[in-house]
Amino acid sequence: MRSGKQDINDFNARVKRIKNPRNTSYYDPDLGMHVPKRVARDKIKNAGKEDSFLAAFLVSMILGAVGLMCGEAILIRYFALTEPGKVALFLQLFVAFWAILFLSALLGRRRISARIAQIAGVIVMMMAEHNLIWRWPDQLAFIYTAEHVARVMETTTPYTIVLGGAVFGL
Repeated sequence: MRSGKQDINDFNARVKRIKNPRNTSYYDPDLGMHVPKRVARDKIKNAGKEDSFLAAFLVSMILGAVGLMCGEAILIRYFALTEPGKVALFLQLFVAFWAILFLSALLGRRRISARIAQIAGVIVMMMAEHNLIWRWPDQLAFIYTAEHVARVMETTTPYTIVLGGAVFGL
């Protein structure tokens, strides 16, 4: 705080500093801090609204699962890699992670917690994707091929989790 007596010239100088178009904020000596001149409307409207950690984690997990589905659909539909194997698995993961990078950049989910959730979504989808095919075979035959859907329905059972070749029932 200033200890001296202020007059109209001090007041006019302060108004001139505040109205300067180059300043995005001004220093208020009475408050002892910089005060922004303008605040964006979105920042005011979204001041108290922040996603919960669980909601952000679930959205990022779904994003990872969708990325894996995109990777598998591209490999099955365009490259005809329907036989399971290590090469197909690595190519599927490679395409899936590129799809995840693209989708997460579009949706703004690039923090480390979102990346961990996306990897968790990929792992969950790898273990349980066949359950989606059992649930909606006709719809997923449009995304994948009818041959792939038929092969999955022949080799798996519904409501199971496949983990490293071992099958666990739910």
